[in-house]
Amino acid sequence: MRKPIFFITGTAVVAVAMAQVNTSALLTSFGKAMHDAQSVQSNYTVQTLHAGGPEEYSVVLKKPNLARIETPNLIVIADGKLITRYDKSGKTYYRAPQSDSEVKSLFSGDELNLWSGFFDGNAYKPYKAKDLGNRMVKGGTLAVVEADYDAKARKVVTYYLNQEDNVARKANIELDKGQEKAVSIIVDTKTLALNGDVPKDAFVFDPPADSREMTLEEINSAKWYYDLEEAKKVAAASGKRIFVDFYATWCGPCKMLERDCFGTEQFKQFGKKFVFCRIDVDAQASVAQAYGITAMPTQDVLDKDGKVLNQTIGYADPTTFFNFLRASAG
Repeated sequence: MRKPIFFITGTAVVAVAMAQVNTSALLTSFGKAMHDAQSVQSNYTVQTLHAGGPEEYSVVLKKPNLARIETPNLIVIADGKLITRYDKSGKTYYRAPQSDSEVKSLFSGDELNLWSGFFDGNAYKPYKAKDLGNRMVKGGTLAVVEADYDAKARKVVTYYLNQEDNVARKANIELDKGQEKAVSIIVDTKTLALNGDVPKDAFVFDPPADSREMTLEEINSAKWYYDLEEAKKVAAASGKRIFVDFYATWCGPCKMLERDCFGTEQFKQFGKKFVFCRIDVDAQASVAQAYGITAMPTQDVLDKDGKVLNQTIGYADPTTFFNFLRASAG
């Protein structure tokens, strides 16, 4: 793995820094093509290597602010006024007011990030990127670009672009590259239509007959907070403990923990005992430093004042994780 050179002095430092933030012509073209599109419809698969077979996903997007996303576990619909999330396994749904920032945040996960440029013209901004030329994929020639999304290559995405419309048909995502527990995710489109006619009912949510809308109390019990001080206030008011997940966007085991546990009904039931809080150690370095976080994922259980009551480091499997929560519930 290439490492940045730190001993260059003088004006050369500026030149190197500028070169590192420059993106590739291919990636720029991809971002422009996605943001200029008026609609996108795609069926695709997502496969985490060594963690099972490919899973089916689909998206239907339309300007200015309409989206339908279907994953193995969820259906999410943004209809211009409300965002509805339907949990397939729990057969429950809830609605919340829609905003531009909320719509953009729907595509922050690696499984959906391929489409993030549709609503966000600045979505594809890596630390550095390079064009790798053309490769034969599925009997066709695709242009390849590799993007490092931080200085330590802890998240590297390789995009495979159709040269006719400059839109990616495939992406390989490597998290925590080069580490023992690195995770590789393959996103592969089966169908993709740009600027086509979108069905009128694509953004209408029709609740299944056996589903129910969640109460405000249930929604709040399963809510994630991203500000520890806010979480402490909620814990003080509710008498709950605080479960804090210290994570990083490039951390492979963090992704596995999120995938295997956080979306389950079993985890949501712990909302009766805990206020859930997530801290991105890169975005909130001062909070991570205050708690001495050096490895991810780290999960702390705190009292209402922020004192650590219990801690576990790493992720092994759901059974081990849920045993930790039970033991920490008080």
